[in-house]
Amino acid sequence: MVTDRDAFSEVVTQAVARLVSARLFGEALTVSLPISYPSGAFAGVKVSLSGDRCLVSDSALGLREAEMACIGDFYDSAAKEAAERFGVSFDGASMFAASAPLDRVDGAIVAVANASVNAVSKALAHAAEAKERITNTAVFDIVADIFGKSNVARKIEIAGRDALWDAHNVVSIRGQKTIFEYVSDHSNSIANKFLMFSDLVKLEAPPALVSVVHSIDGLGPKGAMLSDVSHVISLTSDRSVFQRYARAA
Repeated sequence: MVTDRDAFSEVVTQAVARLVSARLFGEALTVSLPISYPSGAFAGVKVSLSGDRCLVSDSALGLREAEMACIGDFYDSAAKEAAERFGVSFDGASMFAASAPLDRVDGAIVAVANASVNAVSKALAHAAEAKERITNTAVFDIVADIFGKSNVARKIEIAGRDALWDAHNVVSIRGQKTIFEYVSDHSNSIANKFLMFSDLVKLEAPPALVSVVHSIDGLGPKGAMLSDVSHVISLTSDRSVFQRYARAA
């Protein structure tokens, strides 16, 4: 057990040194930072000297992370948003960069690393949203075929107890509503639908709430919470399953 203040300071200093490293390659330094991409990999930047200023770049590491996650098509727009947010440059193709005097290089390093990581996270979210839109269309086709297109709204705004929500695939039969909402395995999708259902279920006469997922087993512990506020069925469920939960309205 460390009780001496000097020993305590030394232990923490050594821990920080292990988290942050800088290695010289040629005329540039490669800096590794404890800022993680969604994959868990640490962010890294390259720092080189140009006159009396330092040029800091992520060396397209963010783009490579996006391509490995198969979300490269969503990276460009996410990177432009991140560049504006963190006040750095984006070359419109692959790389973040910032220029700073030597006494401010720390800020540039953190800004570039954060922009690179944020861009990958945003690209992942955009990809999940696009997938959700496509799959919601597939759910609409299923319920429209079962209940009749005239009885299904692709998207309508429904008032919960505390907020307004965009609900998808809303079946209306004899004045009763059933919402067949697609939920992806992305944490943002699960969280958003959980919040929506938690609000709607508080209504005096709530609609029947159904989470439609690709795989019930693949949802994990977070996804399992959906069963507290809705029925959970698979996208490949038999027509009778969709009909049964619509009748539960």
